[in-house]
Amino acid sequence: MKDVWKVLSRIFGYYPVNYSVITLIRIFGYAGLGLLSGLAIKRFFDYAAASALTPGIVYEIAALLIVIPLIQALTYSIDLALSYGWTEIIRSYFRRNLFRFVLEKPGATPLPVSHGKLTNILRSDVGVPESLMWDIPYFLAYAVFSICGLVMLAAIDWTATAALFSPLLLTVAAMRWLKRRIAFHYDRQQLTSDRFLGMLSDMFRHHEAIRINNAVNAFMERLGAVGEERAEAGKRNAVFNTVLASVYDNIVNVGTALLLLTIGTKMRTGDFSVGSFTLFLYFLGYVSGTIRLLGTTAAGFRKTESALARIRELLGDDHVRKLTAGDSLYLKGELPACDEVPLRQDVLQRIEVRRFTCTYAGTASGIRDISFSMPRASFTVVTGPVGSGKTTLLRAVLGLLPASSGELLWNGRAVDSPARFFVPPVASYVPQVPALFGGTFRDNVLLGYPDEGRLDDALQVSVLEDDVRRFPDGADTLLGPNGAALSGGQRQRVAVARMAARQAQLWVLDDSSSALDAETEIRMWERIDALRRSAGITCLVVSAKPFVLQYADQVIALRNGRIDPASSRLLA
Repeated sequence: MKDVWKVLSRIFGYYPVNYSVITLIRIFGYAGLGLLSGLAIKRFFDYAAASALTPGIVYEIAALLIVIPLIQALTYSIDLALSYGWTEIIRSYFRRNLFRFVLEKPGATPLPVSHGKLTNILRSDVGVPESLMWDIPYFLAYAVFSICGLVMLAAIDWTATAALFSPLLLTVAAMRWLKRRIAFHYDRQQLTSDRFLGMLSDMFRHHEAIRINNAVNAFMERLGAVGEERAEAGKRNAVFNTVLASVYDNIVNVGTALLLLTIGTKMRTGDFSVGSFTLFLYFLGYVSGTIRLLGTTAAGFRKTESALARIRELLGDDHVRKLTAGDSLYLKGELPACDEVPLRQDVLQRIEVRRFTCTYAGTASGIRDISFSMPRASFTVVTGPVGSGKTTLLRAVLGLLPASSGELLWNGRAVDSPARFFVPPVASYVPQVPALFGGTFRDNVLLGYPDEGRLDDALQVSVLEDDVRRFPDGADTLLGPNGAALSGGQRQRVAVARMAARQAQLWVLDDSSSALDAETEIRMWERIDALRRSAGITCLVVSAKPFVLQYADQVIALRNGRIDPASSRLLA
């Protein structure tokens, strides 16, 4: 529960003035003006019962009962103006921070939660704390009204007041009894949503494999079954919440019955005035609202606790701070320019890898005790059988996987955070399976970088100039989801073009031409080598192709995660 209060305090910190004003406005609108209306009604009936009504008193009370709702309407308008858009802005902060965490993780490290769960956290869990924060000012307003009413009514008749407010104690008891069920039904609904969204994500990402293997019907049946589980959990949660609301309403009815039993006898004996009776009935509606809000707010705390537990699975320790970081969302004005790292003054002269070890948790797979160096403009080829650790070596050097020991040196100085250091324009990387986006060819290559001739140079290096001329809209042709409009070889060359557009000092390519035809592959490597020599680019490449090996200044042959001295050719 401590985490819930931390998150609520951080949400308050986003808009402290607005939130404070909104809370005071709601207390004034509901409690202050509400009490005034109740007293005006009591005064009217007291005068009427005593046959003491005069036109002046009637006009005075009527004016109050007209003006008070108008002032309340004004406070509601101010409330709306101050809080408009607040809900989505706070949720946007949370979503932005979750995306930031995901994007700052080492690139090859798997997420701690499934894709479906991540999607569901972004979709619904982030809204639970904000919804609770929205309910609290309403509850405070009703609570202040109820406390003031308790004092006023107790001065009239404490036994009737006790009967009126006794449902609050029953509500607290009901909440303590039902709190585990609240969390259970929420967690169950979210779990089934995780499964459904995860399966939906898999079907969209792997639709080709599903279609090729004639598994469409099987997947649709499975998706339907998972959807039924999700719908059933949602229905159970909805029914439970409806029953919960009914319980609170019936608790109010118990209080109403007790109130009438208590007041009835006193009214017959004349010990309880008609005005006092109307005041008690007036407060009954507000007590009912207080009970409902008490139940809703208590349930909100339980749901927020469950939502934060799910978010913690993604963010890990210190999840509250990571979730609630509050720098700008750039909702007004110009968007910031692409965050391009300026070219380092210490131009690469030599990279050294010393006794590098990187293993996968719980397995013996990985690389061990790897040492080599790469001078400026050198061409290093990593080769070896399947599973020997080639991709792991590249990812560990770039910081995409965490190394367990060893060090990296850039011009003799240690690189403490490879993942932050080896980014453009220091280094650029092409993985085995490139990731493309559903925009245009130009956008996929530049990724927000200014053109300034980058695109033409990148097309030349990746041997894509003829392909682009044949596209219906040239470089502005839409590629479809994950480059669906392209062949496998074209996708790889788009990734190479993207790397070339970064104009980095270190190029890292992981078997990045496996889908190319022989002629195109040879031309691409010839152009990469020519650019390497003219621009002083250092290349680290995974390949077993003879025409790639011919460019190598050194060859690192891996076997079982270690350098095989017999097959390697290392520079001194």
